Amino acid sequence: MIRRAAASLPLAIVALDVAVVGPLLPDIRVDLGSSASGGQWVMNAYLLALAASLPAFARLPRQPALAAGVVAMAAGAVACATAGSTSALVAGRAVEGAGTAAVLAGAALPQLVLPGLALALGPLLGGVLAQENWWHLYFWAGVPLAVVAGAGALVAEPAEEQGPPPVAYAAVMTAVVVVLVQAEPWGLSWPALALAAAALGVALRRVPGSAFAWAALAGCLTALLFLMPEYFQLVRNLSGSRSGILLLALTLPTVTVAVVAQLLPWRIPALGPAGAICAAAGLALLATIEPHSRYALLIVALGLVGTGLGAAAHDLRGEGVGPLLAGAALGLAVAGAGFQLEQADQRDSGATFQDALASGVSWAAVLLLAVLAAAAFAVWQERRARDGATRASSGARPAAEN
Repeated sequence: MIRRAAASLPLAIVALDVAVVGPLLPDIRVDLGSSASGGQWVMNAYLLALAASLPAFARLPRQPALAAGVVAMAAGAVACATAGSTSALVAGRAVEGAGTAAVLAGAALPQLVLPGLALALGPLLGGVLAQENWWHLYFWAGVPLAVVAGAGALVAEPAEEQGPPPVAYAAVMTAVVVVLVQAEPWGLSWPALALAAAALGVALRRVPGSAFAWAALAGCLTALLFLMPEYFQLVRNLSGSRSGILLLALTLPTVTVAVVAQLLPWRIPALGPAGAICAAAGLALLATIEPHSRYALLIVALGLVGTGLGAAAHDLRGEGVGPLLAGAALGLAVAGAGFQLEQADQRDSGATFQDALASGVSWAAVLLLAVLAAAAFAVWQERRARDGATRASSGARPAAEN
């Protein structure tokens, strides 16, 4: 039991980072003068480096990769803590993400209770740190956390799967994420976003539907952990701690429902589809967000999304950490692109900063709804094909016997 808990520490640190950095981003943007894309890169650089380099590190000898990963995590944390500009912080985050990938690569996916706890309570910690503008302190804490992650990976069981081809996988993912995040700064428009989404769809056409759905769930959750603090702290002028408390309406149901569903000794066939519908209803409510939306509406919407994502995960046991991390990076990039482009369009039309940002969050929710629908369709197609193959093989056996 203790060994399994220790083995889950690296993934718990990743979950904690995703949950904590979101509430810190508004303060980081103010202190460093970051643009919307710069703020998004603080999260996306870490996730992209983590997801894109994971398959490459999985092919290296475990012990040297683990040692190098711990050093890179610590070095990246120091670079982030001492960063005086957005570019320096983003570079440090990329180094930190690559180091985390090296630590995670050789370890099999452990039990998810500790990562779930980190994800559930991470917004609260991030909100407290944001309240005191202690984002530097959080990154300094990355140095001892690197050692903790390395010690946890050392006792974990070795991973068996090697993952996709590392060069092509990293190249495609990096290109797509860079185009999406930089769409607004580069002057691209919604048609360019649609073209990038179509290219991503072509690249993912051979991905199993269950893996795609697993990635979509992670992408939706990560994107909301980025978007909602922007809305709470920059539109509603809430403190970091209040923003973190409100985010618990998203993370607590997600983790609670997912953990309970994972602990069930049997599968509930209707739970996955019901969860997808529930999450879609929550995203549809978030698509109506305005600068003065009622807090009750926001809490209900986040609660529906969280409950739905946790329930949908019931059907996707054992999909592995690779799709989870790739989905987090790509989902954030897709939603962030819509968030930035809509803000720019609204500002060009004379809207206030608060109206533009709220409209950006609304359109990002629409894009996440489309991602969730595509994932549900992929799962349905996969199961339809599997059921057809099962029926065909069942019919072939009596014929062979006759």
